[in-house]
Amino acid sequence: MSPTLVALSAFGALAFAYVAVPRLLLQASRWRLGSQCRRRRAIALTFDDGPGEQLTPQVLARLAAAGVPATFFLLGHNVGPNRDLVVDLQRHGHEVGTHGNLHVHHVWSLPWVGVLDTRDGWRRLAGVLSAPVRAMPFRPPYGKLNLISLLWLWWHGAPLAMWTHDSQDTRGGVSMPPSALADAVRRAGGGVVLLHDFDRDSVTSNDDVLARLDAVMSLRAEGFQFLRMSEVADDALG
Repeated sequence: MSPTLVALSAFGALAFAYVAVPRLLLQASRWRLGSQCRRRRAIALTFDDGPGEQLTPQVLARLAAAGVPATFFLLGHNVGPNRDLVVDLQRHGHEVGTHGNLHVHHVWSLPWVGVLDTRDGWRRLAGVLSAPVRAMPFRPPYGKLNLISLLWLWWHGAPLAMWTHDSQDTRGGVSMPPSALADAVRRAGGGVVLLHDFDRDSVTSNDDVLARLDAVMSLRAEGFQFLRMSEVADDALG
């Protein structure tokens, strides 16, 4: 084999490992989460990209009224202007996780950008909370990691937290009735539900998120238990 073919083969193998290995492992994590939720008939409500000055308090009020815990994966750049909300999340018994600083795409950015963004998100959160932020669940933006980011997170012992059901509350042009989301979770026997609590441009958009939340929480009447992300399955967060 010529040196050129050897080099191309090596590059191809590295490129495959850089993208495919994290993708396969994260997909396996999703499968384990689904299995654990079915076994325990459990639902974990999770919120990304917040906190939002308007929407997060509304979400907290809904959760408090229902007596349901949730996990919030916070963006670092939203933490500073909403320090009191971040403290309120823990004070009300909810779990705080990290979601990076600026929601960068770890695959489509330069290899080190995702690492730096995760580090910056930790630093901003550490400035508000006394708890060790690197021990909090980390949800990769877009559910994507590259191999460098994955190894770096493993090295720091950061639990990775995926989801099983996307509420599609950020997808323009995609309409998922709240009842359809609840039915999907019901038929799956439980799951980890992805919602978003950043502020929208309209009250109607915020109401759509709350309607999805209410629909899923209604499943409590059918015997589902609601847990925090880390309570769902520790072995699915590795």
